Amino acid sequence: MRGLLASVRFALVAAGQNFTRNLAVSLAGVFTMGLIMLLVGGTLLLTHTVDAILNQQESQADEIHIYLQDSLSMRTIADYEQRFGHDSRVNGVSFTTKDEAVAVSQQRGLPLQPAIAILGTNPLPASIDLHVRSLTDLGQFATLAKTLPVVDTSSGSATDYSPTVIPRLQELITLTVWVGGALSAVLAVISLVIIMNTIRTAVYIRRTEIEIMKLVGAGDWFVRWPFILEGVFGGVLAAAFGGTVIAVAYRFVLTQANTRAYLGVSFDGPYLTAMVVLLLAFGAALGGFGSFLGVRRFLHA
Repeated sequence: MRGLLASVRFALVAAGQNFTRNLAVSLAGVFTMGLIMLLVGGTLLLTHTVDAILNQQESQADEIHIYLQDSLSMRTIADYEQRFGHDSRVNGVSFTTKDEAVAVSQQRGLPLQPAIAILGTNPLPASIDLHVRSLTDLGQFATLAKTLPVVDTSSGSATDYSPTVIPRLQELITLTVWVGGALSAVLAVISLVIIMNTIRTAVYIRRTEIEIMKLVGAGDWFVRWPFILEGVFGGVLAAAFGGTVIAVAYRFVLTQANTRAYLGVSFDGPYLTAMVVLLLAFGAALGGFGSFLGVRRFLHA
């Protein structure tokens, strides 16, 4: 047991010495790996956020809001609700008042209070909300809404129907995954090369010490472990750097996006935590594997 603890202690101390002796090269490897972690983590978060937006859109995909003029009486609105309710293409009908529209918009991150204070009135229209049986019917109701005399078109559209949103989001997810994956693979190869060269430099500097260790009976793995741990240490540092930058940027960018683009996507802390843990594991594995390849050639294992 004492021998094992002594070996572990030697490996850890030697790994720290190797890292500090070649600090410039070690930091270059850490910086390159940090960029990889930043890219991988950013790709994962962007894909997750776009996927959340897509799911939000899909959950609302069977609903269409028909905007109504402010001057309508409740009886007229009720008549149209009844008319739509008898349509075989409709699953359900509801009515959203102007105040309810403001409340929903604020929940999605749309800051309406300053606009209401300046205008002195609520700019959002009331609406009749239809839940349709088939998504193909949405376009038909959007076309029908344009012909209704009760519809408010002051916003430029009679409804909130947008047939291109979901396909574009799906294309964005696919593009993000492919581009991010390709760049990550390229940077991973570059990082492996840098790590291998860093370890080879450390082995060359300590070649006399290693030869003496081999002469007194030290096995290849006894010599190899300090260098592998050095790579693992560098990988964890890189992942910590990348994860920290991503965590700070994620909340800031999401807040700005919700404020300016009104995405309505909430901050996902559990996903961010899981992603950072994954980055730490990936960084440690990448650093250890690169170090193993760098040492293997010199020890002829």
